[in-house]
Amino acid sequence: MDILESIKLALEGLRVNKMRSFLTMLGIIIGISSVIAIMTIGRAMSNSVSKSFDSIGNNSIFLQISSKAGSQDYDSLSAMQDSDLMTDEMFEKLLERYPDQISSIGLTGETKSGTVKDGRKKANINLNPVNAGIKQVENVKLVSGRFIEEKDLNSNRNVAVISDKVVKKIFGGQNEIALGNEVTAYMDDKMEVFSVIGIYKFEQQSFGPFGGGGVNEDDVTTNLYIPLTTGKTIIHSDTSTDGYRFATVAAVNKETIRAVSKDVEDFLNNNYYKNNDKFQILAQSIESITDEVNKTLGTVKLAIGAIAAISLIVGGIGVMNILLVSVTERTREIGIRKALGATSKDIKAQFIIESIIICIIGGILGVMLGTAIGFGGSSLMKEATLPSIGSVFVAVGFSMFIGIFFGYYPSNKAAQLDPIDALRYE
Repeated sequence: MDILESIKLALEGLRVNKMRSFLTMLGIIIGISSVIAIMTIGRAMSNSVSKSFDSIGNNSIFLQISSKAGSQDYDSLSAMQDSDLMTDEMFEKLLERYPDQISSIGLTGETKSGTVKDGRKKANINLNPVNAGIKQVENVKLVSGRFIEEKDLNSNRNVAVISDKVVKKIFGGQNEIALGNEVTAYMDDKMEVFSVIGIYKFEQQSFGPFGGGGVNEDDVTTNLYIPLTTGKTIIHSDTSTDGYRFATVAAVNKETIRAVSKDVEDFLNNNYYKNNDKFQILAQSIESITDEVNKTLGTVKLAIGAIAAISLIVGGIGVMNILLVSVTERTREIGIRKALGATSKDIKAQFIIESIIICIIGGILGVMLGTAIGFGGSSLMKEATLPSIGSVFVAVGFSMFIGIFFGYYPSNKAAQLDPIDALRYE
């Protein structure tokens, strides 16, 4: 008996027992669809994270103060003294030491949430005191006017760079009217008036499933950039200091960013934190952070995928169970076929092919369902993604393996039946 005839017999058996065949396939369908959906959503998450970091600038190096090994008692920021913080002098020396490797350093002061109002018009803002370097390190895209400059910092000017969202709500979207005009920012019981010197394009950074997407436009909060020195004058709190816990360095060449990150960290630690028993500087490039996030996502994806794959084993056991039942039901048929000249090899092939077909059909249905779930889930993250061709082939191939592995025992049992005993079976 050739393979084509075995396939026809297998398909006829599935047609006759539609419900039983579908229930047998269900475990395979669920397992394959789960794996495909998880791989697709994981791929979308990685893409979303990479794009979000790219929007910040892939040549950025983040500096932060961290506790030294063995100084866990000083792990909280509340234990820091002003003398432990980074200073403007440190950054000036850093720029002098690496003029060809560092293009700018971005600094941010203490922020304050509030609103910009003009009569009934209102826009949510974060009052964000910054230096001139923030434009590059945060990849601020100006659509009109200019950004904060050194002259604004030196003169403590009440000037501001606002987003196009604020222009839309307060000035009806007319940039030419907003530029040079004034905006009034309300923060708690305080208000400040700023002259608009620039307008930037607001871009929502969602970081995949971790926030940002799906926010109502009326509730969006955008940065209102003001000079860092002006911010220190306006915003007074118990945590206000002249130092910095965080800073962002923009490297000139992104290809050497890891080396620059190490040089910056060593320079600051060796020159300013060598004798500090509690704290040190930790420098991380955007590239290394992206790699760590993607590595973590990959591990989570692999772990969840492994759990989902258990259902494939359960599905395979279901296939084996139904084939054992089928062998028992068709014992007399097997005896007749052997009496007519069918070999044990023919009988074995028939049942293995039947098992493979069940798993392949289940695998195809699982791929279709998993693709739909994965595409729907990734679309919710604003990163619509389809499964890779490789993952589809792996899923279908694994289905075939399940069919052969779990179909072997029932097929071998059928092939070993004695034709005389089989013909006597009632």
